[in-house]
Amino acid sequence: MLIDFKELDSFSGNSTSPLLTEERACPVCASTSAKALFALSNFQFYSDCAQLPKRTYIKDCQCLHCYAIYLNPAYSDYGLEVLFKEAGMSYGSSDGRADEEIGWLFEKGLLNSGTTVMDVGCYEGAFLAKLPDGVFGIGIDIDEPAIERGRSNYAGRDISFIHGDFESFECEERPGVITMFHVLEHLSRPVEVLKKLRSLADNRTRLLVEVPILELGATNDINGFFSVQHMTHFSRQSLANTLARAGWKIIDRFEAPDYNGCRVLAAPASVEEDVSGDPNDLFLVYSYFSKWYEELGKVEERLMRYKELGEKFIIRGGGAHTEFLYHMTSILHSRKRSYAIVDNDPMKSGTTWRGITIYNSEALSDVDWSDTYMIISSYGSQEKIYEQAVSDHAVPKDRIIRLYDSLRVY
Repeated sequence: MLIDFKELDSFSGNSTSPLLTEERACPVCASTSAKALFALSNFQFYSDCAQLPKRTYIKDCQCLHCYAIYLNPAYSDYGLEVLFKEAGMSYGSSDGRADEEIGWLFEKGLLNSGTTVMDVGCYEGAFLAKLPDGVFGIGIDIDEPAIERGRSNYAGRDISFIHGDFESFECEERPGVITMFHVLEHLSRPVEVLKKLRSLADNRTRLLVEVPILELGATNDINGFFSVQHMTHFSRQSLANTLARAGWKIIDRFEAPDYNGCRVLAAPASVEEDVSGDPNDLFLVYSYFSKWYEELGKVEERLMRYKELGEKFIIRGGGAHTEFLYHMTSILHSRKRSYAIVDNDPMKSGTTWRGITIYNSEALSDVDWSDTYMIISSYGSQEKIYEQAVSDHAVPKDRIIRLYDSLRVY
């Protein structure tokens, strides 16, 4: 397969629209007083498109009342549909995570026979399918195709599936346990969703919520903690405030040692209409950005070694990491270079990103590496991509650029 290397931004059809986003008050305390922390203009989600708006303005703010950090403007329902269509509306967890989560619930005595577990943001129901015998499952998700796959895959099991919006779905069941694993940060109205779940609870119901938090957010990943897929960026305090405003009180907490996950167990409580934040969250923001920009500097320093080398570059990865590579580094902005992208996602193959054609990995085997370098544009998959490029496609090691010396998320 002959690769056609192209100049960056050679596709002019991408557009934006004010309908992709909408302004909102603080999602935790409803204050309208906030300051901007971080912004990116002309941010593009995935492949080029002349028919749909694919670019938008990203801005993260910090509330001046409770210090919560959130995306504002937030994605509208239309924006979510357009911007995230190629990524899927749901995001799976890593292998083995469901087993650990169920083991944790079991240790807390929450999976007794006859218990009903409601998983909010269940995707296809893999977590529910691992529940012990005698425990009933209810899965809820806004991703209708995923819900249909769950119904098909687990027909005959003690699992029921509901397709619906998290604020308005209908369920007559009173669950004993409600779980939300890395869902709350994706919602524009987290308090309202938690209030809906509170309305389904009795005094014995327990809610388990897990989200990434700023205290564990230090990373050398150029994407950083402020993921563009997240509507709200929680700290320990803002998570507690969000739950309190919806009528939940934290009774237990667990923070994962090997990934950014803060897990809290909550019980029904009275609603706190007003909450106060922790000014320490402002310090956390400054500390985080100080470390993140230092790490960005290290990536840029590494890329500068290749400033005068090669005319052609293959970018291995066509996702959000590559868009951040475009915005946060200089490597893609030389007028002397042309580029191609390699990504194994079948939805991307044959499309373009900012005018650059996306190929599957088989194209690597036909590259003339005498004047070509490959940049691995991925964080968690960097080493796997490197090994496959060398072993499966005979890419010379000295032509592969790895952005990170080590991979870590604390």
